[in-house]
Amino acid sequence: MKRILVLIAITAVLGSCKKDKDMSITPDFTSDKQEVLAGETVNFSDLSAGPASRWKWTFQGGDPATSDLSGPAVKYMQPGTYEVTLEISNTANSATTKKTGFIKVGYNQLVVDFTASKTTALQGETITFTDKTTGIPSTWSWTFTPETGTPITSSEQSPGIKFDVPGIYTVKLATTNPEYSGEKTVEKMITIIDITAVTAEFGAVNTATWAGGEIQFEDESLGTVTGWTWTFDGGTPASSTDQHPKIKYNTPGRYKVKLVANNTSKNSTAEKEAYILVVPGTDLIGFFPFNNSYAEVGPGNAAITQTGAVGFANADRKGVTGNAGYFNGSAWLSTPSSNFDLGANNFSISVWMKSGGTARMMIWQESGKNGSGDNQSWLRMNDNATTQFLRFNTENPGSAIISMATEGKVNDDVWHHIVCVRDGLLTKVYIDGVKVKEMTTSAVKTVTGAGQLFKIGAQEGLTSMSNFYTGMIDDLIIYKRAFTDAEVSALFNL
Repeated sequence: MKRILVLIAITAVLGSCKKDKDMSITPDFTSDKQEVLAGETVNFSDLSAGPASRWKWTFQGGDPATSDLSGPAVKYMQPGTYEVTLEISNTANSATTKKTGFIKVGYNQLVVDFTASKTTALQGETITFTDKTTGIPSTWSWTFTPETGTPITSSEQSPGIKFDVPGIYTVKLATTNPEYSGEKTVEKMITIIDITAVTAEFGAVNTATWAGGEIQFEDESLGTVTGWTWTFDGGTPASSTDQHPKIKYNTPGRYKVKLVANNTSKNSTAEKEAYILVVPGTDLIGFFPFNNSYAEVGPGNAAITQTGAVGFANADRKGVTGNAGYFNGSAWLSTPSSNFDLGANNFSISVWMKSGGTARMMIWQESGKNGSGDNQSWLRMNDNATTQFLRFNTENPGSAIISMATEGKVNDDVWHHIVCVRDGLLTKVYIDGVKVKEMTTSAVKTVTGAGQLFKIGAQEGLTSMSNFYTGMIDDLIIYKRAFTDAEVSALFNL
């Protein structure tokens, strides 16, 4: 019995030794590359012999720094030489290998770049420059060179530079790392304004109004300004020392504005001829000056809806860029007819237009959504190329449309002034200050339909909009009274 037990024990020991031998492991690994540039990724592969079931990697300088995957991917961000350690194990054994200097990470080429917190500043202000160089720079050499005088230098990575001397500065940044160097220069990047300097400039919320209306002026001067002296031809008051004055204009015309901006040591003058347009104000009900805006600036400040986009990139008849609206053949403006309420009243509608288009185009239309015979009035061009170059309709009984042949040919891409007048039973059309045609009707019809729109640049019909205008429009003005020949001429010459 004892002999049997001894044999069983020996057999168990021998079996255990054989099992341990079968579980032996020898760690090893490789990678797809051993030399990389900063920011690149290395893919590791386990080459261990034996049945490993667990892996524990340690990557000096790597991201991630450790991993329990059998084949991890590791990114190296900083140049250097790094060791890699792999420990493997199973239920019976564990083993470790370390490879010193296995991964070598090199520097990238330098691509130098930088930004500035601002490029214009007053004398004595500080500008922060931020290094944006890629390639891991380790040294920085900044040079800020004025057109005359001594350069400013810095070796900080992102310095804050105080500029005590006014002038224009060129900025240069040279960077290095242990393997590469690079530089970038931006000529005349920084402008430092003399703290005592003054450059007068001004603007206005709108540069057009009516007799009795007001203009809000805005000081836009540069530099250190402590005083303002304004002079307003035709304005009330005629002068002001406010920084942003509001001035009333009582008489039609075009008026000069002058601003002298100053401080204790210097002054500067800005003067703009014919800067303000003032149109007649009596019975004015609508005014679209189209000065960088499609807003209606008459006494009622009617709310306007824009469909499409009216542009303001071109010049008006006086050569002022931005002071006329461009309609591209799909854009149009509208406002409820009740804002102007022409009804059965006398009225005068004045407009400047410039177009070379030959298609039928509506310049303006009051009401008309119910189609032909609706309570409406309109000015349309190019109905045909013989007898209807221009037509003015007031929907009065009988022959209500004034049709103009060659005397109404205005599609020559030249600025023209057109005024349409209803004076009781008499309707008239003026072109460039001259009456070209008139008509008398038997009765007066209301031309404002309930719930309808006044449109600029398109015609409204029963089901859709059509006859879109292509060209420039400027200074569309609506009065609830009939202008005389003299008043039309004065408006043309304004």
